Amino acid sequence: MTDAIPGRGQYTEAARRQRLNWLRERSGTALASLESTGLSAKNLVGNVENFVGSVEVPVGLAGPLLFVGDTAQGNIVAPFATSEGALVASASRGARAVSASGGVTTKVLSQRMTRAPMFEFSDIATAGRFTAWLHEQRGRLEEQVGQVSRYTRLVDIDPYQIGRYLHVRLVFETADAAGQNMTTAATWQICRWLTDVLAVEEDLRPRDMLLEGNLSGDKKVTAGSILAGRGTRVTAEARLSRDAVASVLKTTPEAMVKCYTATLLGAQQAGMTGYGVNAANVVAALFVATGQDVACVHESGVSLFSLEMDGDDLIATILLPNLVVGTVGGGTALPHQRDLLTTLGCAGAGGVRRFAEIVAGFALALDVSTMAAVVSGQFADAHQRLGRARRVDWLQTGDLNAALLQPVLAQGLDDPRLHVTKVSPAPPLYGDGISSELGARGERRKLTGLHPLKVTWTLGDESPTTVDMVAKAKPRGEEVIAGIAMLVSLCGPDVARAWSRWGTDTEFTDAHHRELAVYRRPEDVLTNLLPRCYGVLEDDEREAYVVLMERLRDEGGPWTPARVDETLCAIAQVHGHWLGRDQELLDEGWLHRVPEPEHLAKARELWEALVHHAAAELPAMVDASREDVLLGIIEDTGYWTQELQALPRTLVHNDFNPRNIALRDGRPVVYDWELAAVDVPQRDVVELLAFCLGPQTTTAEVDRFLAVHAQAVSAVSPKAAALVADCDWRRGYQLALRKFMTTRLALYAAGHSQREFDFLPRVVDTTFHLWSLEQSRDGE
Repeated sequence: MTDAIPGRGQYTEAARRQRLNWLRERSGTALASLESTGLSAKNLVGNVENFVGSVEVPVGLAGPLLFVGDTAQGNIVAPFATSEGALVASASRGARAVSASGGVTTKVLSQRMTRAPMFEFSDIATAGRFTAWLHEQRGRLEEQVGQVSRYTRLVDIDPYQIGRYLHVRLVFETADAAGQNMTTAATWQICRWLTDVLAVEEDLRPRDMLLEGNLSGDKKVTAGSILAGRGTRVTAEARLSRDAVASVLKTTPEAMVKCYTATLLGAQQAGMTGYGVNAANVVAALFVATGQDVACVHESGVSLFSLEMDGDDLIATILLPNLVVGTVGGGTALPHQRDLLTTLGCAGAGGVRRFAEIVAGFALALDVSTMAAVVSGQFADAHQRLGRARRVDWLQTGDLNAALLQPVLAQGLDDPRLHVTKVSPAPPLYGDGISSELGARGERRKLTGLHPLKVTWTLGDESPTTVDMVAKAKPRGEEVIAGIAMLVSLCGPDVARAWSRWGTDTEFTDAHHRELAVYRRPEDVLTNLLPRCYGVLEDDEREAYVVLMERLRDEGGPWTPARVDETLCAIAQVHGHWLGRDQELLDEGWLHRVPEPEHLAKARELWEALVHHAAAELPAMVDASREDVLLGIIEDTGYWTQELQALPRTLVHNDFNPRNIALRDGRPVVYDWELAAVDVPQRDVVELLAFCLGPQTTTAEVDRFLAVHAQAVSAVSPKAAALVADCDWRRGYQLALRKFMTTRLALYAAGHSQREFDFLPRVVDTTFHLWSLEQSRDGE
């Protein structure tokens, strides 16, 4: 195989595929991700050589941010191309604080692009004579620039002599182009003209010449560029109110200024060029999204950021002195980048000043948000990793193969003759569970979530069997808790502190072991309700916790009263089987650590912090009256939790809502049992009704659902019937409703403030309606 890359200089799809196959053969890699691309090879002349494929970078929307700039005005949403978690969220939080305070003022101060040729002379005197002569040629040099580009204008000639060497910093204006190529062409034309003019001038002629002597600072961070400007020089300023700093950034103006002063000293000690927090994050994300020259990110990301108090307000200012951007030429003409520039209103001629102001405004928003996170301790929480004392060989997608699945299926199907012959990916499912998403936040390097597979096996001499199944790979409970910690860190220091004290004792602990244990249970009341399980993999060494289950087809529909009845009767089989046997369940150990009801009272600080946050962030959902209701329930937890614990308890699903319920042949199938716990059976009833009913539900309808459930539980066994008869079933429902409102609903609200849950507004409205029905019933 030749080492020469094939198809050099050819911009065709055939040449691209030839190069791709050459690379596959050379590397021994399938390179399936490069097989197709949305880019047309023939349109990439001047953008890339030896084109072989494209790389996708996720694009998220940051903002909106209110601008009151010279050219950027109104609420603007910015596309960030990034794979760094929390970047878009943090910039959006800063944008929210700035917008709530009146917006960000932005202004472009200048636009310059430089090239600095070097001339070597025979001696110092000749270099000096040339310098004086060059200044006299200003008009003729401008004529040379005009021969190359009608958009480029020479605005300054700045010579720097070092002995017999002369570096000439030529400064140009380049309109809406970033201008590196324009200035290179213009400088080359000037140098050619100088060579011709001085061919016979011994007293002025250079001995040697370089097009660039490295004085211009091209793609480098230099003090000269900061002072004199290179690219677009743009500034932004915002006045943040104390209320916005407190409610959105979760700190105070005084704490922000104190942090700024301390970190400024650290920057000076380190010899930092400029001073900033992380403007380069915004620069890089917007550069990639809009086709800017990414090699200029480090010089463009240099910033001067400052904070100061003015009365009760916090004034934040940023200067980007070297923002090398353009809205014409280069990568801005590529289709995706052009589309995103167009959404910003910056595509084409006349867009560069607006684009520069947008970059500066969002850089300011991010710096403000990040510094607030450092002040309040959120920065560490949002970037935490779970410490491990050993290297872990985590499960990866490629590990879901025949070698891994065969022993799992042989054991799960109780047939040692089973031989897996083929495993291949099946059509994807859309959307992992909330726990999987939270676990991925805590640890992103391992396989988690739902992975559809098509698996073929044989049993002895029998014909092959092919089954569509789903490998559900679970994060550890600790990873889910860490993921929640990252989320609540953005909810302010009160919530974060409370979670750090009480979060490790919540129902998420050991959730990865718990669900696997459920699928191993032999009882018909469970196996009839669960998806069919083909086997489980539980490997603590690899932190691999996988359930192989049937792939359920969507047979759903509206949640009619009849369907709710049927679902309540289905879960009642589980409730009735273990009713009053809660200690027996706990003694078996497979439920691991499940918080007792009194934990609610001990963790009162956490639930109160979550309620206050929900009321502040989601006033349309949790208004002042609802906040009072929740705080009143929490205040009384020491009393009603004792009453709750005295009622008959059983195994409950503890996440019993339509997100985790499907139909198989018209019968309910319940999955996602990682939060299974010991509690009153009414706990599952409350959640199902909150999700499936509406704010128009009547007391009579609730009573009927409770009666359907109670009768179904009673029908399981004489013991269950006796326990149901001896307790106040409706009172158990009321207490379970209190618990659901102050714990699960509060956690949903915290998540909703950072990651929208479409279902939540309706669920909250229904839950408070159910509460009001109980209050009016009892006259409380």
